[in-house]
Amino acid sequence: MEWMTKGGPLMWFILMMSIAGLTAAIERMIYFKLNESGNFSKIKNNVKQHIERKELKEAIIVLSGNKNASSRVIKDVLTYWYRTNTTNLVSIEEKAKEAMLSQIPGLEKNMWILSLVAHATPLLGLLGTVTGMMTAFSAVAVHGTGDPAVLAGGISEALITTAGGLFVAIPALVMYNYFNKKIDDSIAEMEKSATEIINFFRK
Repeated sequence: MEWMTKGGPLMWFILMMSIAGLTAAIERMIYFKLNESGNFSKIKNNVKQHIERKELKEAIIVLSGNKNASSRVIKDVLTYWYRTNTTNLVSIEEKAKEAMLSQIPGLEKNMWILSLVAHATPLLGLLGTVTGMMTAFSAVAVHGTGDPAVLAGGISEALITTAGGLFVAIPALVMYNYFNKKIDDSIAEMEKSATEIINFFRK
């Protein structure tokens, strides 16, 4: 609380940004934990066996119990095939692309918040540095250099906001890149799964 007082009003904005970033990071952790739950390779092999036996309904049921993004893609394609009974490869490929695109918003949800926190908080810290130095020099102009405490107050505000901005920005940037890697991996897995299911229709 002492830091918040000494750092000036901008520290409250940095605090609010840190809360927003932490909330977004926790939400993303929960999402990817659920997205990666279960043994997807085992589920995929189970589904393949059902498909080979033309047991589409059973395959869809197996996929319904998994929240993995790739499972949702395969499920959407198989549901489309089950309902339309089509053998048109072009329409199946289009459905697979549509299914993959529908998963992107869920994967990227709240990532903009982490990006905003990572990029904005250092600038808020820099702004605090500028305002702190302005306060310090204004105090010197009024009171002179005889009282070091007058100058120290402004410099303290400048350094605290800079440190506060970096303290929030660095973890936010790390988490942003970490979750971006998770997103890239999920998209790669979806593309691989979609290709495998389309190749099955080519047989």
